[in-house]
Amino acid sequence: MAESAEDKKQPFLNRSNLRDLTIIVALASALVFNLDVVRLFLSFLLLSFGCFFHYVTKGVLIRNVVLCKDGTYSVVRHPYYMANYLIDSAFCLLSGNVYLLLVYPFLFYWSYGPTIRKEEKVLAEIHREDFLRYSLDVPQIFPDAFSVKSWRAIINGFSKSRITPNEISRFARFWATALFIIFIHIVREDHFARLNLAALRTDYSSMALLFLIIVLMTISLAVRSKKKMPDTE
Repeated sequence: MAESAEDKKQPFLNRSNLRDLTIIVALASALVFNLDVVRLFLSFLLLSFGCFFHYVTKGVLIRNVVLCKDGTYSVVRHPYYMANYLIDSAFCLLSGNVYLLLVYPFLFYWSYGPTIRKEEKVLAEIHREDFLRYSLDVPQIFPDAFSVKSWRAIINGFSKSRITPNEISRFARFWATALFIIFIHIVREDHFARLNLAALRTDYSSMALLFLIIVLMTISLAVRSKKKMPDTE
């Protein structure tokens, strides 16, 4: 059945562009706000957990075939979106902008809410009582005191064959973005503040960080390009 015009219409802020907006604001905030060691550590922790859950969930998901209830899906019903929340929250923390960190949860639910409702409506129509029981037992986005006990089983049903090159490209882009936000903080504090941009050329730690960012982005683009190439075998 074809989608109606109302179904195709997307709100201005949706899950497709929320990350782009978050990154843009985070980069701009890094020019103004400071970043301390605690927030740096927490952001790396969130980004690591986010990438981990993103990876494992991709290896568990069997889209449009069965109702996924194993692995990360035994902890929350939408582990993929939980991973996105952790990753974006890491960017918010790295920005040093506490206002961005506080407003992001509201933007997340505003953007993801319609998609989640639509997906769960489809699952309820397909799987009926099975999905009803599942939705009553497992929380939606974040684990609770009961579902978190399933953490030992988060790799159940995982298959590496379901991991596409696009996932590797995505992770490289995530870390490149995080490091670029840190790079802006370093340059602002050490060079912009003293109006001494010429010294940046001899700041080997900053240049090494910039080099790492370029390497990660190159890997991301190369993997995506390789994925798009036709199979010649």
